[in-house]
Amino acid sequence: MKCILIPRHGEDIDNLTCSENFPSPARKAGQVLVKVQACALAPGDIRVMKGHCDYFQPPRGFPYIPGGDISGIVQEADENSRFKRGDRVLCMFEVPRPLDGLAEYACAKEHLVEKIPDDMSFVDAAALTSSALASYNACESFVKPGDRVLILGGSGGCGTFLIQMAKNKGASYIATTSSESELVKALGADVCIDYHKEKFWQITAFKEDPFDIIIDLGVGRYEAWKMARNSGVLKAGKDGGRYLTFSGDEPHMKVHNMWQTVKFALSILPRVVWTRLWPFVPRYLHHINGLEVKPGCFAKIMDMKLRVVIDPHSVTSPLDLEGVKWAFHVMDKQAGHGKVVVQVAST
Repeated sequence: MKCILIPRHGEDIDNLTCSENFPSPARKAGQVLVKVQACALAPGDIRVMKGHCDYFQPPRGFPYIPGGDISGIVQEADENSRFKRGDRVLCMFEVPRPLDGLAEYACAKEHLVEKIPDDMSFVDAAALTSSALASYNACESFVKPGDRVLILGGSGGCGTFLIQMAKNKGASYIATTSSESELVKALGADVCIDYHKEKFWQITAFKEDPFDIIIDLGVGRYEAWKMARNSGVLKAGKDGGRYLTFSGDEPHMKVHNMWQTVKFALSILPRVVWTRLWPFVPRYLHHINGLEVKPGCFAKIMDMKLRVVIDPHSVTSPLDLEGVKWAFHVMDKQAGHGKVVVQVAST
């Protein structure tokens, strides 16, 4: 089969290659074999490629097929499966790392697969998968009706979904940091803060009427938490104030051994504990279960009829190697607006 391959860990995206005759995957019991139509990229694809977190996100071997969030057409499933040949589906990668998506065929465990409506494009379906799931789980667990919400990074893959979901959940006011004001306001944001021109913690209106929750989608780092805590733009814990991070202090963390794993945990857990015990500061929360797949969750997400924002750097020629390399560069620079999706097949 045709697929994209990464031959080894490294920083050089030009190491990506394309094979025309890589072995097709062999389906196991409990899996669904899918003819892939589209594959959405995610930050995890860059981490796995570079080997920055190879202690807990290693590929199964080299060369490996990158990409994990896919959509496609079922080719084969178990006899008693709820899926049958010809079903249009989306499939999420198996945690902890995205693999095997940028190929003509892929296998996925049944609980990570969901049927998609006939009127949903394969590109939109692939884009929904892990980013919409992480946003959905965040809203279900942490956003309350009537909340004033600030989203750090509102025009990225998760942010474009999170704005819409927070609005659906009943948030009374949504602000976001982004350079794409027109886009985020069209999605439901009330205010867009251009982070090139101003800092959210310096805005007087936010100090006078502080937020109930700030959601950091991996862009704010430690400074954002510190300034949110000290500036008065976020309510104290006793008043319901909470700071939810998707990544912690360092979005580009490196974890190569047990000690670095412990070090990362120790940068987060004490803060989670002491802010829960000391109610005069906002509670600090880590979205550790963001990719938990609960029964029916993908169906609920699709029922929301969300607008899916596709980044203009997405690849429209099936498995075009140069296009895929450019898409990886966009992901590496965190320069995408919406989801970066690779077309894998034309039918």
